[in-house]
Amino acid sequence: MKRFTIFSLALAAVLSTGHLSAQNKGVAFSGGSDLVSAYVWRGVTQAGISLQPTLTMTAGNFSATAWGSVDFASTSYKEMDLTLAYTLGPVTLSLADLYWEGSSADRGLTNRNYFTFDRNSPHRVEIGASWIMSEKVPFTLSWYTVLFGAADVNIKGERAYASYLEVAYPFKVKSVDMKAGIGMVPWNAYGTYGIDRDFYVQNIFLNAGKTWDIKGAESMKIGFFTNLIWNPATEDVNFVGGLSFRM
Repeated sequence: MKRFTIFSLALAAVLSTGHLSAQNKGVAFSGGSDLVSAYVWRGVTQAGISLQPTLTMTAGNFSATAWGSVDFASTSYKEMDLTLAYTLGPVTLSLADLYWEGSSADRGLTNRNYFTFDRNSPHRVEIGASWIMSEKVPFTLSWYTVLFGAADVNIKGERAYASYLEVAYPFKVKSVDMKAGIGMVPWNAYGTYGIDRDFYVQNIFLNAGKTWDIKGAESMKIGFFTNLIWNPATEDVNFVGGLSFRM
């Protein structure tokens, strides 16, 4: 009962202070939050029940996003990601700073101070590119590679340049938004994904979700979603459910 009360207070705080929407001279701000039954990132389980707020600024084709995740377990997990992105037609280029605390991805990392940016930094800096093939065939090809971070190592302790390749396809079933896809790791990236292998499939997923406008609350939306996730590399499966608020 105590944990449910914490969830309710945290969600209320996000709804009252974290959801912003404003426009000024082509600049727009939007915010929201998700409450998920588990946090699974690229097929790898990170934490249990989590609150995940987000805040985005857009200006034309450019966007800057702050995204976080915190769980409510006895062993606390905290993540803070900052992402810059630029869209050129069907291609989106991104640069992200990823920071974890209390994650299995921190294996072997002794320094977790956020404002450390030397060779012992707990941050990972990742570049990415996504390409939507066409409107008629909206397959999305995405590639992400870590360029910096003390924890970005292979099983030998060498710089891994941890990379992730994903192929996804969005579609609709009646009024439900769906997406299916597969994600692969092309070479050993043990420090980031925890698997001692040179090439493997670590994320097969099927997502479903639906969003509704909230009457009487202009621009606010509520949604429900479910994600079915298989990780063949770890022989694991997760079925995640979530509630989202957007404004």
